[in-house]
Amino acid sequence: ERFLRLLANHYVMSFGMYWAHRSLHVVPYLWDHIHSIHHWAKHPLSRNTYEDHWADNFGNAIVGHLFAQILIPLDRPTFWFSRIFRIFESLEKHSGVSCGFNVAYSLQQWLPFAQMPHHHDWHHEGFKGSNYSFSSIGGLWDCVFGTRKGGRYTANFSKGATREDENYKGKSMGMKVPEWFSPLYPLVGLSIAVGMKLNNSF
Repeated sequence: ERFLRLLANHYVMSFGMYWAHRSLHVVPYLWDHIHSIHHWAKHPLSRNTYEDHWADNFGNAIVGHLFAQILIPLDRPTFWFSRIFRIFESLEKHSGVSCGFNVAYSLQQWLPFAQMPHHHDWHHEGFKGSNYSFSSIGGLWDCVFGTRKGGRYTANFSKGATREDENYKGKSMGMKVPEWFSPLYPLVGLSIAVGMKLNNSF
């Protein structure tokens, strides 16, 4: 039960972080004043993980970790494991290395639509035009909402390639979100769900 709860918590966390990250790219004010600072690194290294505006990480902590903890609470040891794993995954995602030494990513390979660091490298290379590969942990939401791209999955004899990279040959998959749809809408919905849960708790 603890493992299933952790998995559900991570997918809720990843859902919030996916839409927050996508908003940071799509909403001009958020890009210009917040997220563009993080994207100065077109070929990121682990040290670039937390080189960003304070609101970038604060927003992730709220819509990711806090909202997930409210909606699907984890006990203390599982929460700390989750938090440390997420930091490790983020450092690895910005490492620029996709291979068998990616511990956090190797632990996720059995998940459907798992990603490797080359997906996030590709995301950084396009600067503002990098409107793909937003997901953290697992990569599910990029596949569902049509923003998954394989990047250079064929590099190093495809050693870092995932099943989906091989199956889709680097093409995007999933549904396309309509132009009128704001990435802020799901964050509002998630906030309402959190408010309802908190209201029922008191």
